[in-house]
Amino acid sequence: MIYICGMDSEQLRPQEFDVHIAEGTLRLSFVGMSNGGKSYRSKVLRNDEQFLWYHVDEHIQKALGFDDMGAMSSWLGYPTDEYYSERERHYLELEDRFTKNASLQTNGQNLVFDTTGSVVHLPPETLSIVKETCLVVHLDVGEESLEHLIEQFFKEPKPVAWFGHYEGGESQEEALRHSYPKLLAARLQKYRELAHINIAASELRDKTGAETLAVIRNHLA
Repeated sequence: MIYICGMDSEQLRPQEFDVHIAEGTLRLSFVGMSNGGKSYRSKVLRNDEQFLWYHVDEHIQKALGFDDMGAMSSWLGYPTDEYYSERERHYLELEDRFTKNASLQTNGQNLVFDTTGSVVHLPPETLSIVKETCLVVHLDVGEESLEHLIEQFFKEPKPVAWFGHYEGGESQEEALRHSYPKLLAARLQKYRELAHINIAASELRDKTGAETLAVIRNHLA
């Protein structure tokens, strides 16, 4: 059974969605690829509609004492680094702890819960907390966008937990270019399975906060 503030979200109707917004009890959780628009869309809801924005990546970053995502990515490193396994384990422990905060009390403020790209690899009990307390919305970039995300990763690296998808190559870049697409393809399927609603990321591009909520509402109809 899936709940949003005690309501079965499998049966959530557009009118009930409206009531949650009006009463400050709506809880959205965005899932999807890194660089797929989750944080930007969350920021829009915070700025335009006064949602409480809980950004899991930011909490991990602060817990590790880093000022930006690049520094955290450099710290985590790659599976070929001797310290990677221990740091990946520590990163995932923090991600698990902060993702469980999907159930936090918001005191009458609508919530947008912004997960990391690796959320789908967390323990089932943690994912259950997310699904039972939030309406999980997948910003689906589609298979056709994976190549762009791969190039974006090389331009602006983000921390990556590989979960066994990293395969060796003649060089580190070759290994990354061979392995990263497989990781993304596996995650894309997992996001679709986790979400209550799958929305093409392009459908929300350039939308205001109110327009974002309207698109989500339409997918409930």
